[in-house]
Amino acid sequence: MAIVTRRALFTAGLGAAGLFLPRRGLAACTSERKFLFFFCPGGWDVCDVFAPIFSEAIDHQAGDEAAEVGGFRITDGAARPSVRDFFSNWGGKTCVINGLQVPSVAHDVCTRWTMTGGSNDAADDWASIIAGNATCDRVLPNVHLSGPIFPSRYISASVRVGLASQLAKLVDASALQRSDVLLPYLTPERDVLEEAFVSARLDRWARGQASGQPTRVAAAERLALDRAGRLKYVSEDLTVSQTDLYSVASVAVGALASGLARTGILAYGQGANGLWDTHSGNAQQEVLFEELFSTLNRVLADLDALPGEWAPTLLEETTVVVLSEMGRTPKRNAAGGKDHWTWTSAMLIGSGIAGGQTLGTWNEDLTGAPLAGETMMPGHIGATLLALADVDPGEFVDPALGSPLLDVLA
Repeated sequence: MAIVTRRALFTAGLGAAGLFLPRRGLAACTSERKFLFFFCPGGWDVCDVFAPIFSEAIDHQAGDEAAEVGGFRITDGAARPSVRDFFSNWGGKTCVINGLQVPSVAHDVCTRWTMTGGSNDAADDWASIIAGNATCDRVLPNVHLSGPIFPSRYISASVRVGLASQLAKLVDASALQRSDVLLPYLTPERDVLEEAFVSARLDRWARGQASGQPTRVAAAERLALDRAGRLKYVSEDLTVSQTDLYSVASVAVGALASGLARTGILAYGQGANGLWDTHSGNAQQEVLFEELFSTLNRVLADLDALPGEWAPTLLEETTVVVLSEMGRTPKRNAAGGKDHWTWTSAMLIGSGIAGGQTLGTWNEDLTGAPLAGETMMPGHIGATLLALADVDPGEFVDPALGSPLLDVLA
């Protein structure tokens, strides 16, 4: 198996000019599903979209009302037209999961639970597990633009692109100039030893070439030359410093479309604890939900317009995952905001998803009602994603903390 390296990632031309270039040099895979994660750090208010419960126990945005759109019962608001558009356009490919419990009110703990299904420091996140468990004759990475990942066993399966084009800086070595890591001082004696080492390797390579029996060094050199020849260095285009979510998401879409990544993850609304962490004033939730759903509308349209590797469209082979690590309290606090809440929602969209449905319900106090006698937790989401990826969920998720939600699977 060959893993795509940081340099190889450039061959797709993932910049604005070459975002959707054809795949290059990778054998087609007949069924390997791809995944795109949108993570909303800080804790979103499910009352703005997913919990249309109108009672004295629940505070909503002014003017909000319950609505039926695309077969979904949602909270509708004039400041969030993209939410209505999303469910009208993509409801048939979407499963909303309500009443998920995350057993903490601390951001870091909830984030780990949401992305790994538990509190184990050695557990990998869903995107890294999927990227590290190929079902084809290749291993494609998880493209990490932003947001939480917890790679441990599969640390080599993630490529960090970053919001300041760190990937480009690694390739041209300029990152070393900005590093706070002390580099070893090159003394004359050390320089002589390094020259001798390199000369010996070159001599060994030359002997292998002359004998017609290339050494491992020669094979590695050929591989490096091949990758260098395919390298399309576009540092200007690869800068992902744009602040709008769609520009960042388009880089991940480009990686999936080019066949150079299996999973991608990005965060929306980052800050100290995330812009969704609205303890003082809750109106910011409306702004964030509007841009999130506006971006989802555009990204899903792009996925639906691009050809897939083994399906007619990229959307038919990509599962889009949208989640936050926690929810917000039903009632506003004294500052007009809402505090941390252990109950939340998630959305699964696209490939392999039985869409047009809501799984799980809310109680009148905004707690989740058990599903088939069982409280839904992040492990249920993770196990479902692993099942979609043809990865054995039992190897990574404690059955007591979650099993695949079979009703979600198409």
